[in-house]
Amino acid sequence: MNIKFLTNEYLIAWNILYTKSIKDSFKRAKEKLWNAYKDEYNNIYYEKDLIIKDYKNYIPNNDTVYNAIMEKDDFKIIKKEAEKARISTIKIWDKNNRKINNLFNNIIRKELPDYNVFIINKEFNCSEIIKLSNKESAFIIGKQYKDDNEYLISIVNEIIKKETTIKEKNNDDIKDAILELAVLNEFATTLDNKSHYKDGNKKLQYLKVQIYPYWLMFLGIKKEDMVSYMARDGIKFDHNKIAYEKELIKMSLEEFIDFIIRNKKYIIRINNLSYL
Repeated sequence: MNIKFLTNEYLIAWNILYTKSIKDSFKRAKEKLWNAYKDEYNNIYYEKDLIIKDYKNYIPNNDTVYNAIMEKDDFKIIKKEAEKARISTIKIWDKNNRKINNLFNNIIRKELPDYNVFIINKEFNCSEIIKLSNKESAFIIGKQYKDDNEYLISIVNEIIKKETTIKEKNNDDIKDAILELAVLNEFATTLDNKSHYKDGNKKLQYLKVQIYPYWLMFLGIKKEDMVSYMARDGIKFDHNKIAYEKELIKMSLEEFIDFIIRNKKYIIRINNLSYL
């Protein structure tokens, strides 16, 4: 998977036109444009995918509405802010590139499509993935995060959730629990160098505790090393009473999810495990 971090002035303008106004000047401009150019304004709504698919060469059929937004000083400011955010995102991604590649190659274990990640301003509060083809997708993101790690985890998490499919239906809770183990727990733990295995949706914690021994096997943790991981993550189980499944380390994440679903009546049991 290759990832490009981009900005696009037309995509920023589109979000100004069709999302909640982030500045008073935009709100006033939108009202005037709507009253003066209703047809043109309406037509632009359907152009978002065109912008994304041809972001290098996109030219609108009618640029009257776009120009009215883009000529404003406030637009020039947020455009600069978006470019600054793009550069910052690249630095965060490059700094953690080894850990990201480890997640994709050694945990996801699946070829993923290329992604064009469009950075827009955090005020838009936007996070959306658009599938362009089997080999390419786009991700529009602009949200406020408490720190760089939360931001990075959010990007990775949304991509992996979008790209993970399972054969068995009506088992989304198990799928969600394992995706949390992969990203919100294991990946976050590698980023911070401290355990994050208590993080995530509290409603999924019971499932995650039940799956945890098999998750360690999937990661390739040897049976004799499991005790140290239990202590690190605050989860306990009797590893001598659980058969060690050597084949799990050869599975992709999707195959592992299917394995847990197929064997859930043996794995997910009430009072089988508990926290330390």
